[in-house]
Amino acid sequence: MSIAIPLACQKRLLRLISARADMQYASDAFRRFMACPDNGARYHFFLSMVLAYCRPFTENNGIGSLRCEYPTFPDFADADMNLRHTRLLDLRNKFLGHSSIEGTRVYLVGPGAVSPMSGRLEHDYGWAIEKLMFSGEERFASWLHDLILTLSLRLNDDIKLVVKEVGSNYLKSGEVYVLDTGKNPFEWTQQHPAS
Repeated sequence: MSIAIPLACQKRLLRLISARADMQYASDAFRRFMACPDNGARYHFFLSMVLAYCRPFTENNGIGSLRCEYPTFPDFADADMNLRHTRLLDLRNKFLGHSSIEGTRVYLVGPGAVSPMSGRLEHDYGWAIEKLMFSGEERFASWLHDLILTLSLRLNDDIKLVVKEVGSNYLKSGEVYVLDTGKNPFEWTQQHPAS
């Protein structure tokens, strides 16, 4: 029987491995973005890429931010990679991750006016919304994806080191240890009865 792995070691591994999984999701979304001809679907793939990349940098329901492992992140020698990280966080925090007015223009349209979005003559009062879109920005998405790949490689290297360090201290040959996430696999939020 293996020795219990200290919770701090488990959380460290969970942060790194979870972040690596998120980089894989981000990379998968990028590949689908690049292969998809439909702008509506491309928007969703771009959104998925940005959100998946940013997840490890926010509080992760008990395991902590990846900044616990990389306190000075972004800390790439290439300043451009640090800028890409900032751009991805801006996209998530200021634009894609929340309802936001940034990158948004809303029109109030009166009867007899031509809608600025549809180009049709309006017969009643109405509205139109225009949101900044990145679905046609393949070069920008590729530029961001290079950061995802770079961080993935760093995580791969760090996971390999930490797994070896923790495993050699706590596991015997042939053993498998299930890391304790401290959470049940998934639970729906319970509704409180109306009072």
